[in-house]
Amino acid sequence: MSRHSTSKGGRGCTAARARRILTAALCLGAGLIAAPGAGADWRPTRTHAQAPREARLLGAVPDEEPVDVTVALQLRNRALLDERIRRQHTPGGPEYRRWLGPGQVLADHAPTAREADAVVAHLRRAGFTQIELAPNRLLVTARGPAAAVQQAFNTRLRRFDLRGRRGHVNVGDAQVPAEIAGTVLAVLGLQTLNEMRPLLVPAARPQLTGSVHGLNPTKFPLAYGAASLPAASTVRVGIITAGSMTQAIADLHQFQTANGLPALTPTVVTVGRAGFDTSGTAEWDLDSQTIQAMAGGTLAEMLFYTARSLLDSNITQALNRAVTDGVAAVINVSLGICETDAQADGSLAADDQIFATAVAQGQTFAVASGDDGANECGSPIGTAAGASYPASSPYVIAVGGTTLATDAAGNYGGETVWSGSGGSPSLIEPRPSWQNGVVAGATRGLPDVAFDADPNSGALIIVNGASAQYGGTSLAAPIFTAAWARIQAANDARLGFPAAWLYKYGAQHAAAFRDVVAGANGVYSAAPGWDYASGFGSFDVAATALFTRSSVSVSVVPALIQPGTTVTLTASITGNAPGGTVQFTANGAALGAPVAVANGVATLATTLAAASGTVTIGAAYSGDFDNAGSTSTVAAFVDIMTASVPLPPWSTALLAGLLGWRAMRRLRA
Repeated sequence: MSRHSTSKGGRGCTAARARRILTAALCLGAGLIAAPGAGADWRPTRTHAQAPREARLLGAVPDEEPVDVTVALQLRNRALLDERIRRQHTPGGPEYRRWLGPGQVLADHAPTAREADAVVAHLRRAGFTQIELAPNRLLVTARGPAAAVQQAFNTRLRRFDLRGRRGHVNVGDAQVPAEIAGTVLAVLGLQTLNEMRPLLVPAARPQLTGSVHGLNPTKFPLAYGAASLPAASTVRVGIITAGSMTQAIADLHQFQTANGLPALTPTVVTVGRAGFDTSGTAEWDLDSQTIQAMAGGTLAEMLFYTARSLLDSNITQALNRAVTDGVAAVINVSLGICETDAQADGSLAADDQIFATAVAQGQTFAVASGDDGANECGSPIGTAAGASYPASSPYVIAVGGTTLATDAAGNYGGETVWSGSGGSPSLIEPRPSWQNGVVAGATRGLPDVAFDADPNSGALIIVNGASAQYGGTSLAAPIFTAAWARIQAANDARLGFPAAWLYKYGAQHAAAFRDVVAGANGVYSAAPGWDYASGFGSFDVAATALFTRSSVSVSVVPALIQPGTTVTLTASITGNAPGGTVQFTANGAALGAPVAVANGVATLATTLAAASGTVTIGAAYSGDFDNAGSTSTVAAFVDIMTASVPLPPWSTALLAGLLGWRAMRRLRA
């Protein structure tokens, strides 16, 4: 690549000459930095030139103005990752629901340390400081003067005003030198005019009577059939947030006290430099209060993954941190931006590979589908066709909105499409395999499901210490987030990304699903089955949890085991026509390869070489498309003293009884 060249005194650096050079040679004090692109072999990234609609050009960005960038690096072995995801979601296969850990993702799919170091070196040579590499090596963040940014990425930055909001925009595609082109995916932070927006809508006035009225979030479990399930006390839930969380946490504590809920203080994970903006407080209030209430009051942990701001580049960092941590089973995102804007600035490409990594790790992102119906694009928003991103990603669950009717106690009375429910064909994202046969066309259709979002049937929450009523798909998404957390807790398993599973039962018109057949979102109307207005509608959470519930019991014959003789281990699985495999173990050690389940039973004939005494026989059921995995153990007894002595017929039953008596004494002790 070309390096900085200087001309003593900056001779020849005139305004006239700068205007003649298309790539805008940059003058810095007494020195001249070479024009971007001079003598270098530049290659494209997924960050394209921006053309702000209805924005007023203010001029060039001052050379010395600091600019924060987030450089997204490409996943390695992407085809292998996609194949792993396919196998993880193939029932009966050896990798079904065997999720990758962040360490395995780093080893097999992250850019190599050498590749990442080359990008860091490029930034350092260009004059960037505060350079940081994410633990999974997918993001590099840095700060540099505008002049360095323009040179490092062979682009030009200009300032614009869009209806009072000022920011900079790259008016040329972002490029990188050829030697790092195979590593760099996109360069985020080159535009600050557009940002993610919270998808919540306040009620014009609180609705307290009639069948459509505001609901305390503690009534959502009753309305959606989750009240009979155990709370999601074993599940960690993440929420993507931005700015200051101080007031949101105070509001959550007030909500807990007012409703008799257990004390729960979210863990705030600050991503990047801390932000102090409080304009999003109502959004974080709606997310956190709804999730805790719908989850049954308790969670293993609630985590706020908190970005500095709502800029795409900052939100991408927060998304990535939730995945590199890998502890949250479900992550709520009540934010959105026009998908064509996300494609243009490169955040769509960057975020999609983060979401794909989450799916491989068994994590689910639940995303609000938008509040402007079928038109989530345009300037202003709502004036042009296009889906909201990240809801349009094929690696997330897109949650649309309904108008919920209940009685005063919160009992379910039906749903219709909320007029603002985001739903349409994506203009960009391809149709995922799990939508085949359901969604027409070649692109992703959304939403997948829909829950309460109408402000008139919205949530009665605490905002800035006072009661308020809010709706929007920012309400629907946390309802689903908590429902999916509760289903996983009921099955004592991380069930992973549920899209294919939801589409299977939704397409079958399973009784647990509450199909929404009335209402429209401005362009698309509800109809039986899946539709662009409401997806498959909502579902009864407890009834849906039964689709995945299984149990396994294991038996050993004979109960008195003699070393060297054959014993038969039998695992019996109850569930929804269970398939899959069972791994038998003895004292935790695997006994051969997993055994296929047939007609709900797996059998293994084997020999045990163990010392005299009790041996713990285990059976670990893998689960399948319709059943979560489960485990069971039983105690057997190995007696080496009788190995060569013929035993009378009654001895096995007698010793089995004695073994059971010993086990009971131990339990009582």
